[in-house]
Formats: sequence, C-alpha cells, structure tokens
Amino acid sequence: MSSTLLNIETALNYVSGAGKNTTVKLGSVTLTGPEVPDGLRAGGEQVLVIHRLPGGDKVIDNGGNDPYRLSLTGRFQGTNALTRAQSIDTMRLAAKAVTFAAAGSSWQVLIRSYAYTYAQKGAVIQYELELEVIPSSTSATATGTSALSSLVGSGVTGALSTVTSTIADVSSVASTITSTAQNVIGQITPIANMIGVGGPLAKAQDALTSVSGMATTGENLANLPAALSGTITGLQSTVGQLGSVVSQAGENLESIGTGNAASLLALAANAHLELGALEASQSASVALKNAQAVSGQ
Repeated sequence: MSSTLLNIETALNYVSGAGKNTTVKLGSVTLTGPEVPDGLRAGGEQVLVIHRLPGGDKVIDNGGNDPYRLSLTGRFQGTNALTRAQSIDTMRLAAKAVTFAAAGSSWQVLIRSYAYTYAQKGAVIQYELELEVIPSSTSATATGTSALSSLVGSGVTGALSTVTSTIADVSSVASTITSTAQNVIGQITPIANMIGVGGPLAKAQDALTSVSGMATTGENLANLPAALSGTITGLQSTVGQLGSVVSQAGENLESIGTGNAASLLALAANAHLELGALEASQSASVALKNAQAVSGQ
C-alpha cells in the first residue's frame, strides 16, 4: 500500500510540472522526482586579507575564490531505493572528484559527507549529502601579491640554501682538521670564526632567515613600508656579512701553506667557503636591487 502511495505521489509531481528541469546528476547517478533536493544554495566568497595602514588607508590582498559547500537532502524510494542510496556511498568511499550538475550549473566536487536512513523496509531511504566544491583553478595564486615578494623570496631561498650547506660542509672539514692537525691552529681559527656563533657567515644566515620569512608570507611588500624597509636592511646586512666571509677566506688561502694533510684540508675548506659565500652574495644582491627599485632607492 505504501509503495502504491509513493508511486502516485511521484506521478503527481511530474503531472503538475514539478518534474520539469529538476534533474540533478552526481557522478553516474541521476536524481529525479523526490530524489531531487527541494533547494540548493550555491555561490561562495572571496578570501580577502586586509592590511590596515596608518592614516586610514588599507591594502587588500585577494586570496581567490572559496566556493560554498553544497548541502542536499532528499529521498530515494521504490524497490531499488537502497541500491541507489548505496551507489552514492560507493562514490564517497572512492574519494574521487565527480561532476555535480543542477539548476543549470555544473561543478567538480568531492563528497565530504553522506548519510542515508533506511525506513519503511527499504521502500524509502532519506539521504543527506554535503559536497565540497573544487575551485576551477586550484593552482591560482593571490592576485594582490606583488611580484617583489616572489623575486625577493626566490633570491633569498637560493642564498639561504647555499649558506646553510656551506656552514654544514665547512663545519665538517673544520672538525676533521681539529682532530688531525698538530701545527695549524692558526689556520683553523679563521674558519671557526666564520662558521661559529657570531661569525660573519652565521650572521648572514640569521639575516637571510629573517628576510626569507618576510618574503614568503604572501604580503605585498611594496605596499607595506615597514616590511619593505626591514627586507632591505636585512639584505644589506646579508651582503655585507657575506663580503666579509669572501675576504677572510681569500686571506686564509694566501696564508695557509701546504706542508701537511691538515693544511690541505684547510685550503679546501676555505676555497669552498669563498665560493659558497660569493654565490650566496650574488643571489642576495639581486634580491636587494629588486627591493631597492620598488622603494625608489
């Protein structure tokens, strides 16, 4: 009896025109009649990061589109209601993007959550469905971020990587020298001063780490005077400290002899130090010029 009443209700929906243009498709499953949700809220919002500046001005960085989740409720009914309900659960378990089409629009979605309730001996299955919309361009970057951030960030990243690897390599060589040397203490000390706490190479790494943090936050440095000023100061310090490393390494190379194995290790360490510091200094200098050009210096 209940099945007959449900069939009659379905027929009345179509006869009254409720079945017109109400087809909803999720993946391979087409929802029709009472399976179609009564309403669908679509749209989304723009992710905006607002920086308040002195004087009441502000800079707005646009983080891109954030579509709303789509929430649906409806019911399957009839002899195959349970099978159809389970077919959507199979899609959920697959955890793959599917196409959702409704109200004349289409989205790529992931099934965030899905629940169905078995009722009337399986003749009626109520369902609740929540879909996470995949943005049309998930790789899009914030349109409000200036090119300066990426340029500075790229140069700083390369310089920081070079300085970090140089410190690690030269520290290893210095350790070897310390354990094998007998008469080259004066040759080891300059290296230790450059890679130790407070040495020019360590100071350069500290400055670069600070600048790298500012350059990769996605802030529009050109429109944030304090951040831009800090970036320029940090890069100037980096270039200066790396210049000191290059000079000291060069002086060491001229003064170290080749009388024993420890001396040869010291020469190799200083040569590596000079080359690494020079390469890092060039990258930092490019980043500094970019920052100065934007600031008008």
